[in-house]
Amino acid sequence: MRIDTERLYTTLEKLLSAHAPSGAEAEMDALVNEFAAPISDAVWQDAADNIIIHIKGESDERPVAALSHKDEIALIVKRVDPDGKIRVRPLGGLHPWALGESPVELMAPDGLCPGVLSIGAKHVSEESPAGPLKTGQPLTWEQMWIETRLTAEELAQRGIRAGTRAVIARKHKMLWRLGDSICGYNLDCRAGLATIFEAGMYLRDNRPAQDVYLIASGSEEIGGHGATYALAQLPVETAVAVDIAPAAAEYGTINSGDPIIGVRDSRGLYDERIIGRFDQLATKHGFAIQTAVLTSYSSDSTIAKTSGSVGRAALIGYPGDNTHGYEICSWDGIVNTAQLLLAYLEDPAI
Repeated sequence: MRIDTERLYTTLEKLLSAHAPSGAEAEMDALVNEFAAPISDAVWQDAADNIIIHIKGESDERPVAALSHKDEIALIVKRVDPDGKIRVRPLGGLHPWALGESPVELMAPDGLCPGVLSIGAKHVSEESPAGPLKTGQPLTWEQMWIETRLTAEELAQRGIRAGTRAVIARKHKMLWRLGDSICGYNLDCRAGLATIFEAGMYLRDNRPAQDVYLIASGSEEIGGHGATYALAQLPVETAVAVDIAPAAAEYGTINSGDPIIGVRDSRGLYDERIIGRFDQLATKHGFAIQTAVLTSYSSDSTIAKTSGSVGRAALIGYPGDNTHGYEICSWDGIVNTAQLLLAYLEDPAI
């Protein structure tokens, strides 16, 4: 196998630990640059904070881009109440019931500030915030806050204010094995980044037919802003997004070793010719693909295509349960995603 699975796993472990909420991705930028150094002919960060890795091929005609995003779903401070409660709203598609009461870290200017996402005591009546939840009322972000045991004045001294990001505490970001699957927060899209780096390691020593641009995109979780900008600046016609894709009965997809290939999502169509090429390459390498029409979903590539930044879009999705929560992904699905991406970048002929 041309994919080094042990290295892939180690890369993913390292990426998972970083904090990178949309628009505050410096920790991940440092890691991406570390992984990019040994595989790139050139690497740079553009005005939209995307990191672009250029791998030269035998020809500079019709280069191809593969991209995964470096930001994560997170929280942003809306206000600090006089009693020190920190009111937050989601930054990306994060739902309160996906986290519940859990440890978080506020990204203060002077370092991380520990906190707990809270709803208050449960041995209460409807007079208290948790009371209505006990009778079935839906949980909303308006009912929750971050508790730090600091006063409003102390929080202000630390620079915690409207706009400060809050993320899942680092100690809760470690990988956990579950049979033939791996579990964790932010496998979306740290596993995607790990796969493009692993493909890049092979292409470094085995030049592809055409130039390849690997893009670690920024701010995907809030609308694909980074990819839209990056792809508009690069001489590419085709962009392949690598991201988690939902294993769900409504899509006819399962959490297995077979990658999920988008046919359509909420932003548009994926290129049918590239889908056919994926099918050929997967068969050649001993696995299958799962095609899916996805409704509550979009990727960097279709967002960019809809914006006119690239001509052709494709998606290779590693199957996942609990997307945008504590995600569970088939390890074989991630490995085969890396294999399929590498095979396509070597020979994208359609």
